Amino acid sequence: MWVERHGPGWRIREQVGGKKITVESGYPNKTSAKAAIARMKTDRARGEYIDPRAGRVILGAWIDAWWPSYAATLKPTTQRTENSRVRNHIRPILGHLPLEEVDALAVQQFVSRLAAGDYPQGRKLSPKTIRNSHAILHKLLDAAVAQRYLRVNPAGSTGLPRVRRQEMRFLTTPEIGRLLEATPEHWKPLVLLLVATGLRYGEATALRVGRVDVLAGRLEVLEAMHDGIGGVPIFTDPKSERSRRTVTFPPAVGHALAPLLVDRGREDLVFTDLDGQRAVTRNFRQRVWPRILEDAGLGKVRLHDLRHTHVAHLISAGRPLTAISRRMGHASISVTSDVYGHLLVEVDEGIMTAVAGMLPPPRDGGIVGGVGTETSGSRLIATEEKAG
Repeated sequence: MWVERHGPGWRIREQVGGKKITVESGYPNKTSAKAAIARMKTDRARGEYIDPRAGRVILGAWIDAWWPSYAATLKPTTQRTENSRVRNHIRPILGHLPLEEVDALAVQQFVSRLAAGDYPQGRKLSPKTIRNSHAILHKLLDAAVAQRYLRVNPAGSTGLPRVRRQEMRFLTTPEIGRLLEATPEHWKPLVLLLVATGLRYGEATALRVGRVDVLAGRLEVLEAMHDGIGGVPIFTDPKSERSRRTVTFPPAVGHALAPLLVDRGREDLVFTDLDGQRAVTRNFRQRVWPRILEDAGLGKVRLHDLRHTHVAHLISAGRPLTAISRRMGHASISVTSDVYGHLLVEVDEGIMTAVAGMLPPPRDGGIVGGVGTETSGSRLIATEEKAG
């Protein structure tokens, strides 16, 4: 690298592939340009050099280069949702900026504009959606750091809105009865299965005939189904490795499922739309399910709340959290504990009842062993002194 005069100032030049290129320009004098070269050489020796030209790459152009390889690592449904956030949120607000101008302030303003609806789409976003959009921005800027286009990730210290966990709805046994009573016959086996097994909705709708054994009362979860573009279903692996599992069900569920398996191929879907051919479409979630809830008089209940209901009843019955975690296909028992830990009070009360029942009754108003009252404790000490 060398310096040379350029107009009223000085610039840094370098020869790459037989061509002379400008690395950086705009220095007021020769001394400042040489000092910049010295810093660049030091950074190169440390492996910390960032080419000044890299920061002038437009963020939108960087997304074009980064997205294909990143998208290839995603499940189809995740790819669709994340592409939507890049297209609708990141590009309109930041896509025109050079990377060097996407600083911490620009990222914070990005978050604020999404919250206010101040962008072309003009819709205020929920805290969760804002966090998801920021997470993708963080990933693509991380990739720019790894490529040495940026020195640090400016999205690393952004203030983000707090997400309030959506309250779960747990149905009681009478409410479950009302729900099933209000469900049309065609859809009753599906709703019954969701309540009785706690399967995720996409796991249930992806269930195939060959994976259900009504005599043994068990099924295998190996796929999940999602709504694709134009209503075409997409089949993917389950949510996590532990989501691939065998789930048992009671005889009542077997009786409901048996007619759906007769004269069907092993790869046929157990549940179909009303025409008996197509996979269950979003029509069930958007139209049929709300009508069922209205007829049952249950108010707002998400399909996923049937999964929560299943877990709540298992916890209330004192089932071990490890067994519940395996049954639900959670990635780890900590997930089960984090989501449903507040329900464990009922189980703890049952444990205390069992512990109290295994101890002999107290004597002289104290607790066996001399740890319940001051009197019994004093007697224990006196006994030990005599023994000593």
